[in-house]
Amino acid sequence: MRDAVVILVHGEVLAGEHESTIPDQRRNASKLAEGLLPVLRSNLRVALLHGNKPQVGFVLFRAELASHILHSIPLDVCGADTQGATGYMLSQAFMNVLRKHSLHRNVMSVLTQTVVDSRDSLFHQPTKAIGPRFDRDKAEQHRQTRRWHIVEEPGLGYRRAVPAPPPLEIVEIEDIKRLVESGTIVITAGGGGIPVIRTEDGLLEGVEAVVDTDQVACILSNQLQAKVMLMIVEKDDKFLLSRLSVEEKKHLSLQEIEAILTGNTLRSDMVRAKLQAAAKFLNSGGEQVIVTTLRKLPSTLANESGLRIGVASPSLELFGDR
Repeated sequence: MRDAVVILVHGEVLAGEHESTIPDQRRNASKLAEGLLPVLRSNLRVALLHGNKPQVGFVLFRAELASHILHSIPLDVCGADTQGATGYMLSQAFMNVLRKHSLHRNVMSVLTQTVVDSRDSLFHQPTKAIGPRFDRDKAEQHRQTRRWHIVEEPGLGYRRAVPAPPPLEIVEIEDIKRLVESGTIVITAGGGGIPVIRTEDGLLEGVEAVVDTDQVACILSNQLQAKVMLMIVEKDDKFLLSRLSVEEKKHLSLQEIEAILTGNTLRSDMVRAKLQAAAKFLNSGGEQVIVTTLRKLPSTLANESGLRIGVASPSLELFGDR
């Protein structure tokens, strides 16, 4: 689908760096839908994914705080919980914006499972940071009392870490493709999808892990043959590439991104993951990755801001009737 665009929304865009309330997340979902109005007005076929690192961490933490009176919640169910709740808020926000502007498009949130590689070493290594950030003392307290694995995010604080094995396939991909092809705005693979494995007899089984949304976005883009990926991140300053920022340069080639990745000058693992996903997408047939923030989304769609990676002018426009 050459007219398909995959939109990847960073989890903190909706939930914030620190714990945010459900009304906060609803407001952010509405801002996202309004900001994407130029895309919604077009004939582009849209699939949207969202991260869920803050949300799944909050659900898990809340369950553990109540563990003396309520049953525990495994990570795969935490992922399903946040995927459903966030998908509901996003679906409603998109439906309301479409109605407000007299646009007639269907919206559907698809509860999605992602098969992960149970043979990979990361299946048993807690490396993915989730949930709220803590200072050193509080993090150490949680490590000792709750037996959490803790990782430091330099300059930001400490977070709980859980396994994040590589994704292999999206279980519901054929249904997602049919919906996107029909013109439905599809919200899918929230948080990278619910992590599952296939047993020896081919049955699906949930596992204690999370999934990297950036990698799943690449799988989805490849399956949809999308030409453009739009990444909406929380802050511009997280996308400092050595001494080069999105404010100083609006376009980078694939070769420049690959040089930055091999140069080991990045200040953030999150930035590295996003740029690795961008490079993989472009190397698999994508034409352009656009990186922006929620605040700058309207001006980015008007080609006035944001960072573009890949070809300068993709074969499809991001806004306006074609």
